[in-house]
Amino acid sequence: MNLRTLRRLLRVEQWYKNLLIFLPYLFLRDSSMSFWPLLLAFFSFSAISSSTYILNDWIDRKEDALHPLKKTRPLASGEISGFSAVVVAGLLICFVLLSGFYLGEIFLGTVCLYFALTNLYSFGFKKIPLLDSVMIASNFVLRTAAGFVLWPGEEALYYLSFVFGLTLILLSHKRRSDIKLLGEQKAIKHKAVLKYYTPRVCYLLRLLAYILVGYSFCQLASNGGSVALLARAYIFLLFLSIVFSRHPDLAIKPHRIFSWIFGLQKS
Repeated sequence: MNLRTLRRLLRVEQWYKNLLIFLPYLFLRDSSMSFWPLLLAFFSFSAISSSTYILNDWIDRKEDALHPLKKTRPLASGEISGFSAVVVAGLLICFVLLSGFYLGEIFLGTVCLYFALTNLYSFGFKKIPLLDSVMIASNFVLRTAAGFVLWPGEEALYYLSFVFGLTLILLSHKRRSDIKLLGEQKAIKHKAVLKYYTPRVCYLLRLLAYILVGYSFCQLASNGGSVALLARAYIFLLFLSIVFSRHPDLAIKPHRIFSWIFGLQKS
């Protein structure tokens, strides 16, 4: 196994999602970790994320082989064996457990809950419409919660609901993008739950999520939160909604949005 295959197996490009761990440090310094333990938490959460990606890729390897973008994944393409992938996942989990005992019970508990929810999703819950999106959004909330040392108070809960709503909006775009890229019949064959994500359902899901994000924003603003930064995040979210609607390939791999914005690759 070469380094390029290992990087793709771990999906290192997806680690940007775990930057949410730094959210408590940026907004709630009095109740969050100091920076260096938080950096360890970032890499530890990235490791547990990669282990779940490996497991999910192994489960979905046959379905992914039908997808125009996912068919090149190491397990779907047969580039790496299932045994080798399991060994890598085991080593990652060992690192996470050691880091968890050092970082404390809240982090360890959050990581274990994330691992459990992600595997429940992989082994069946992903087939239940809407619940699949709620579970993914919940995992993004757990990424944020992993940055706390103390149990989050009321203000922190609004930040968590802001993250939850934002993720639901992006997920609604991702579901529709899968259908646009594959075509309705092939999309349903690839992932049966997609037949329930009609334009009307996704618009409704997006509307409810925008209401949640807006409510969270208002509560944070009234409590002296970082209004300017949150407002920029909200505007950027609206911008992403437009971009994802016109460029479904970017919704499948959101990290490419930065390359697209700066003209580093074709959209």
